[in-house]
Amino acid sequence: MAARKISDPKPPSFEEEVNELMQPGIIPKLWGKPSAKVMDDPYSRETVCAEVERDGRALAHAGPPLKKDKELVLKAVQKDGSALMFASEELQRDKDVVLAAVACDGLVLSLAKDLIGDKEVALVAVAQNGMALRHCAEHLRDDQDVCLVAVQQNGRALRHASEQQQNNKEVVDAALENCTQALPYAGPELKKEWEEILTGRWKDEGWHLERRQAGQILSQIKT
Repeated sequence: MAARKISDPKPPSFEEEVNELMQPGIIPKLWGKPSAKVMDDPYSRETVCAEVERDGRALAHAGPPLKKDKELVLKAVQKDGSALMFASEELQRDKDVVLAAVACDGLVLSLAKDLIGDKEVALVAVAQNGMALRHCAEHLRDDQDVCLVAVQQNGRALRHASEQQQNNKEVVDAALENCTQALPYAGPELKKEWEEILTGRWKDEGWHLERRQAGQILSQIKT
C-alpha cells in the first residue's frame, strides 16, 4: 500500500462537514440529510421567505435576524412544525407561533417549554397527534378534556395520561374503542372489564377463547 503523501489534504471530520452545512445559506434537502444547495442571500427576507414556503426547515439556514421575524417564522412552522426549533428563543415562547407549529405537528410541543402547561396549546397539539400528551405538563395529563382529545386521536396516548385518568371510564372507553393496544395502560378494574368486552367480541367473530386466555393475549399487546 502506497504511503500517504504529506501534501495530501486531511479529509474533514463529520462534525466539520455538519458545521459547514449548518451555516447560513445552506438549505436542508431532507430532515437529517442536509443538501449542499446554497441560498442566494440568507439575509434577504424575500429569499428566505421563498425558501421556507417550499420547505419550512430552510429556516435553519436563514440569517439570525430573520429567525426573529415573526411573520416569516409563522410561514415556516405552518409548512413544517419542526421548524420551530430554528426560531429565535423569543418566538419559541410566542403563543401564536407555537399554536401554528403544534397544529402542523403536535409532537413539537416538546420544543415549547414555556407553553407545555397551556391548555389551549395542549388541546391543539394532542388533536393533531395524541402522543403529544407525553409532552404536556403534569396537570394537563390529569385533565379529562385534554386526555379525551388525545386518546380519541390515538388510543395509545392513554399510556401518558395520569393514573387518575387511566381509571377514568370515559377516557379509557374512548381509548379502547379507538385502539385495543391501549389495554395495558387502563386501570386494573377497567382493564378487566375491557378484557371481558373484547373476549366477547372475539367469540362473536368465532374466536372461541376463554376469558383468561384472551386476557393473557391482550395483556401482551405492546405499543
